[in-house]
Amino acid sequence: MILTQAKIAMTTRYFTYAWLSIILSMMIACSNDINEVNKLTSSDLNTKVDVGNDITITYSDSGVIQVICESPVMERHSDQEIKDVFPNGLKITFLDANRQPAAWLEADYAERLPNKYLMTAKGNVRLYNSQNDKLQTSELNWDETRKIIYTEKFVRITRPSQRDTTYGLGFEADQGFKQITIKRRIQSKLNADAINRLSN
Repeated sequence: MILTQAKIAMTTRYFTYAWLSIILSMMIACSNDINEVNKLTSSDLNTKVDVGNDITITYSDSGVIQVICESPVMERHSDQEIKDVFPNGLKITFLDANRQPAAWLEADYAERLPNKYLMTAKGNVRLYNSQNDKLQTSELNWDETRKIIYTEKFVRITRPSQRDTTYGLGFEADQGFKQITIKRRIQSKLNADAINRLSN
């Protein structure tokens, strides 16, 4: 999956970068103490953060849009490993083969490692699909390359069409939230009709 478009109103902020460059030049000219120079050239002083507001990112495969990510704020940190942070949450829409919305992921906070094609959503995480199946958990990972969503955390899954609520530890599904695997089932509440169907 390839990130093909990022419509971002970028407001680039270089935290004290220019200011510190001036101070650094002055200090180097006035001091031969290597410890003082090292303090001024530490990575903390050169941290760079790009901030985008009201962003929309689309992901495509073979030219076909498959995922749309929307967020009020995105911060790109590039001091060491590049990391995208969504401090005010996000909403991800997964499209089916007909480019219709098939599943959605919402969270209060998320981090993405672009070089690893991996996103981790945290907080009040919700994953639901067009059949109104819904998963709730505190942390959920999206592997963009393998197109799977997974977690080792506690999960609650409700499926209104089956009148079924399932609790478990650990979960994995395709990003369309159709093929579901619960690694350790704790409890499941089924209605009488569902139990009869399973018995037959």
